[in-house]
Amino acid sequence: MRVNYRVLGTAVSVAIWGSALAQQQPLINYATQYGEFDFDFYRGNHDVGMVRDGVAEGFRGTIPSDFAAELDEVDKVSGRASQKISFNRNGSAAAEASLGMVMYFPSNDYPRPGETIRISLWVKAENWVNASLRVNARGLDGSGSVDLLNTTNAPNAWTELVFNYTVPNSNPQGVRLDLIVRSNTGVSSGVIRFDKLEVTGSKRWRPHQPRSLRIAAPYYSWAEENQRDWVYYAREFDLLLATWDDIKALRTHRSDLLNVYYYNLIYSFRTPDRSWQQRELFGYYYCDMNHPDWFLLNIYGNRQQFGSDRYAMDIGNPQASAWAAQNVGLSMLYADPGVDVIHFDSFIDFFFLNFLFQKYPTRASRIAAMHKHLINMRNTLNDRDIKFIINTASALYTRDQPHTYFLRQGFLDGLLMEEVFTTIYSLPAGFLTFTSWEGQLNTLIEQRPRLRVVYTGYAVRDPVEGRRQKIYALASFLLCADNNNYLYLDKHYYDAPPNRQRSWRPDADFDVPLGQPTGGIQVLFRSSDYQGGLYYRPFQNGFVLVNPTGNIAPRFKDGAVFTYILDADYRELWSGQLFPAGSRIKLYPKEARIFYRESSGLRMPPSNGGGRTPDLSGDGGRILPGGDPIRIR
Repeated sequence: MRVNYRVLGTAVSVAIWGSALAQQQPLINYATQYGEFDFDFYRGNHDVGMVRDGVAEGFRGTIPSDFAAELDEVDKVSGRASQKISFNRNGSAAAEASLGMVMYFPSNDYPRPGETIRISLWVKAENWVNASLRVNARGLDGSGSVDLLNTTNAPNAWTELVFNYTVPNSNPQGVRLDLIVRSNTGVSSGVIRFDKLEVTGSKRWRPHQPRSLRIAAPYYSWAEENQRDWVYYAREFDLLLATWDDIKALRTHRSDLLNVYYYNLIYSFRTPDRSWQQRELFGYYYCDMNHPDWFLLNIYGNRQQFGSDRYAMDIGNPQASAWAAQNVGLSMLYADPGVDVIHFDSFIDFFFLNFLFQKYPTRASRIAAMHKHLINMRNTLNDRDIKFIINTASALYTRDQPHTYFLRQGFLDGLLMEEVFTTIYSLPAGFLTFTSWEGQLNTLIEQRPRLRVVYTGYAVRDPVEGRRQKIYALASFLLCADNNNYLYLDKHYYDAPPNRQRSWRPDADFDVPLGQPTGGIQVLFRSSDYQGGLYYRPFQNGFVLVNPTGNIAPRFKDGAVFTYILDADYRELWSGQLFPAGSRIKLYPKEARIFYRESSGLRMPPSNGGGRTPDLSGDGGRILPGGDPIRIR
């Protein structure tokens, strides 16, 4: 039986809710997917492997040794589980178990100081003896602390508790909610379950500007740029590289948000605090204690090390590989089917870094080990619709490379390509040579409809040159943009403060109002005097021009200058300048321009065969004229 048991806290205002409350939607991430108490992710423990702590994700749990916490998948209100806490003790002092939920309000999308939020929680207790339940809310700065409930009579059937709480005027940047189970002195026992916690506020998401490209970024909730702002990042990005802790929050109101979850496929990490990193599958200290034979040795008899903390593992060893695959399966147990991707990082290192392995001295032996390792990964997740991608690093895209081999074999579903149009790992920040630029563009086009994540960068310290690089990368990406191609355009890796350059927010430069492409790439003004030409692609509402000719170091006949004459009035996107029909637009080497029609709205391609619309649904159709990739002629 479910009973509506409504309780009002002391810092409340009841009258404002009324009938409007019924139209409110759950606002705060922790109160929807997390608030269902559905997820208890597996974490690496260096003594035993992957384990769960019994506390639902989204909560900071304090569970004394004489209390037990677990998720109950049988007795629940909704979702897949409820949070169960049980105790049976005879103590000379009281003890408390608590679940704390921290809800950050970093922007105006969230409740503001002085506004009222609604907290709804379902509770059920049994065998409740000499114990109490307390629900406390307070600002993150400690202000406005209120006991919304403090009772020794916990309900013995599923009961909905409803509270109204006013965000303190001290502007605490968020609210903390604590569920506290107290076992009093003497004989005390009980079992209590929590479920379906919802927190609702008055704010709404602001819409974002329409874009003609899909963008991606990492999401580190703790980073200064991210500010734990799941609303903004879920709204502004189409793909995020995030952990399960964050992706559940990001998907609260964006269920279609694509997530790339990162694992390192060949290394274990020796951390100073003996922790097991989320991104690794082996566990250095576990293997060191239980399976030292799983470490790969070099010809000098030492464990093969990369950097200061990474150790190569024997991925060709059936037991070692099966252990890693098992850990992938446990880590992905609560993944959302159909919308997720695993990025296996460092896999290509096994083939390319010229480690002097005793066991795998040849490239053929390394490929055989990599092949077995990927089979294990695939078999572990064969009942899930989860894609595998790897980064190609600086490797070429030719048939003799491991990534192309595994793509052909069906073990990989896509690529993360680095330094595609501009540099990201070298200084000074700059442009790729034409040959490299063209090779990357060819790969992106030839690999349609596979998933591709394009990682490229731009300078930060020189804002003028940095913007030129950013526009060049954006326009280059638009030449090959489609529904399975995502742009990760980062502030330059080495050109920003440490640990900050990987988190960013898109600015107005990314709000490209071109609509969908209406044709493939055309290469104008080819000549034997230089490599390349002027690259053009039409869109519903404008077009893109890129001049990729030339190399970084000027040489004789290096690059070309092109002039393009406008056939109508267009506004140039970032300068904001309106160019009338007949204007002569000059593009120098490594320069790009994007033009759009200002007043006519989106224009569709002609239906009489005069123009060809590229298929963006991912059926493998190529966008280039005649279906041929771009080649130097």
